[in-house]
Amino acid sequence: MRHAQSAERQSGQHDKDRDLTGTGMKEAATIGHFLKKNNYDVDLIVSSAAKRAESTARLVHGILNLKTEIHVEESLYEASVRNLLELTCGLDDGFKNILLIGHNPYISYFAELLTKAEIGSMATAGLVSIQFEISKWAEVTEGSGSFENYIHPSIIE
Repeated sequence: MRHAQSAERQSGQHDKDRDLTGTGMKEAATIGHFLKKNNYDVDLIVSSAAKRAESTARLVHGILNLKTEIHVEESLYEASVRNLLELTCGLDDGFKNILLIGHNPYISYFAELLTKAEIGSMATAGLVSIQFEISKWAEVTEGSGSFENYIHPSIIE
């Protein structure tokens, strides 16, 4: 998932400190409700350490009423596709359904790498659902995922 819409960077503000706009909060909630309504069984949310991604994660986490804590991963901020793959391969195998929240362009590139699907640039709060036929996360490789769907708030509402 790409984080929801964030505010423009203010003078002197670090990019990592940008928070969600009102629209972004609504986008994140829309995706959270979609996941809940469609019985997506998320075990764990892994989020970039950027404020906008963490805020997106908290909103979705609250709607899904998850028992696990959000795992904030510093390396997801400015992560390359290689970083995303390494992170995914290192996930705890006790978790079966992971929601990874990151940033464009690499979150879009990563979804395309895993599925070989033409996804393009994901919209804010865009979510690509990928199915894997694996027994452990370390088996995730290029093309190992099956594209299920790509959704974003403007097609749900």
